[in-house]
Amino acid sequence: MKKIFFLLCFAATAYSQNQPPKDLQTVSYVDPTKYIGRWYQISHNQLPFEPNKCACAQQTLGLNSNSTVSVYNSCNEGSAKGPLRDINGFATIDDPKSNAKLTVDFGLPHKGQYWIIALAEDYSWAVVSDPSRFSLYILSKTPVLPTESYQKALSEAVIQIDTSKLVITDQTDCVYP
Repeated sequence: MKKIFFLLCFAATAYSQNQPPKDLQTVSYVDPTKYIGRWYQISHNQLPFEPNKCACAQQTLGLNSNSTVSVYNSCNEGSAKGPLRDINGFATIDDPKSNAKLTVDFGLPHKGQYWIIALAEDYSWAVVSDPSRFSLYILSKTPVLPTESYQKALSEAVIQIDTSKLVITDQTDCVYP
């Protein structure tokens, strides 16, 4: 009997692991006029193309006259006093009904997907990923996100994406460009 139970559990686990994940869901609507501005990176999944340790990471978004979004990302490598790493680009809104799906172009060979999957009602924090769930960012309109707000953002993220690889971004003693 134990063997049968084990085999059923194994088969069920194997079946569930082979199922494609449910499509990543974005928020139903983002007001671009409330979303633009400076966002501070509170935590993130480390991506291969990012500096190994980034402090003072921030993103500034603006609305362009051609309906694109200007994007400026910066951080200091290693610490607040480390060399500045920055990049400029623009984003196009892929889903004008929700404004929650964007494609970001930094002039590199590959464009990035920027999907807003959770957002505080007052736009004080956001959770951003991409359709493959490769990236994950918890962002805040302030350099420090209160613990309760961070836990809320984290609880929203974990519904759809693995949060076990999140790294906290150091925002101590920062001077932002």
